[in-house]
Amino acid sequence: MSTKTLSTRSKVLLVCLAVALLVTAALVVRYRDVVFHDRGDIDSAGNQSAISILFIGNSMVFYGNVPGQLQAIAQENGVAITYKDISQNGASLSEQRDNAIREIKARNYDYVVLQDHAARPFNDVEGFLYDIQLLCEEARASGAIPVLYDPPWASVDGHPDEERLSVSTALYQQAAAENDAILVRAADAWVYAYQELPGISLYKRFDFHANEAGAYLTACVFAATLFEIQVQSVPAQKCYRGSDALNLAQAAWESTQLQLEH
Repeated sequence: MSTKTLSTRSKVLLVCLAVALLVTAALVVRYRDVVFHDRGDIDSAGNQSAISILFIGNSMVFYGNVPGQLQAIAQENGVAITYKDISQNGASLSEQRDNAIREIKARNYDYVVLQDHAARPFNDVEGFLYDIQLLCEEARASGAIPVLYDPPWASVDGHPDEERLSVSTALYQQAAAENDAILVRAADAWVYAYQELPGISLYKRFDFHANEAGAYLTACVFAATLFEIQVQSVPAQKCYRGSDALNLAQAAWESTQLQLEH
């Protein structure tokens, strides 16, 4: 075998390796919220008086790090929280039910947040309502307050798809009423924000998941709903700090107040 042949093959291998590295880097950038999913700090937390929150959902929870941004916002406003996120990418509450019950029973959480797969309000209403009821009962039996998170999962051309979101929102409202659970109406807040703040971008490009700004808006809705926090200053760390951050926070507050009035 000639030196020339070996050199050619080496070049081909190097090119293939370079392409593979570029593809891997691109995937990490696009899906970094999944790759670097922050599972929470509740195991190492030393503050015994902090409010503890368990998140059970899917990528609508951890894309943009909603729990981490909520923690930063709460801390900025004098509310100490710790959290654990056991959400699984693409999973329904039915698929996570056994693991969720084990975790609920393992610790004394103050809040248990539930968010189901986006398709279930459309193709499995009975299963959706059953899983919500079961997990709300488990949460309440453990001493926790059940919280339902209605996510802004549906989009059209980078804007909330109000028609489809209205279907899932109505079902989350029904489930919240039937189970005496707190409802975090993030979907409504996103619709409101897009109406009030033209030009905002809350979804990842070519994706239905929240970008960091979108997750920040959702975290502001959680803060307003659970702790009555009206964000007026953006935390220096672990939070979206774009030029529209305070406007998004105000939209979250206004939307939450409007929902309380109706």
